[in-house]
Amino acid sequence: MIRNNSLRLIAIIVGLFVLGCETGSRAAQIPKKIDEDTALQLVADAAGRRANEFGYDSDKSKLNAPFFVYADLAPLPEQGFFGFFAVNPWTGDVWTLWGCYKLISEVSRATQLEIRKHFTPDELKQYARLSRLKPSCDSTDDLAELGY
Repeated sequence: MIRNNSLRLIAIIVGLFVLGCETGSRAAQIPKKIDEDTALQLVADAAGRRANEFGYDSDKSKLNAPFFVYADLAPLPEQGFFGFFAVNPWTGDVWTLWGCYKLISEVSRATQLEIRKHFTPDELKQYARLSRLKPSCDSTDDLAELGY
């Protein structure tokens, strides 16, 4: 009797593990919902700046794949904030890489709601997981969840 219960418990654990692995791989198959231009506009909107004040940072983007990464191009510190920002290519969430937190504005939130409308019903099941992803701005590497 104890042996049967142990075998059932092992079978349940293995089943949950396989299900978890399958879900992660399915998330990696969801196509990106935004392009580089949309990501740039989201950064500008979230930071309350103009899009021409940011530049795409290909070096940091390689480190933070699949996120889009932008650098603030303020020429002088007294003219505004300088920093690096990453945009989730599925949800449009904008992260500041200095401090590792999401930037939110009413304008960017409205755009993110529009992006969400492009998800299929199956993809929406993964939306919460995709929204929790964050760039490599600290020791936590949540991108492993998607196989990156």
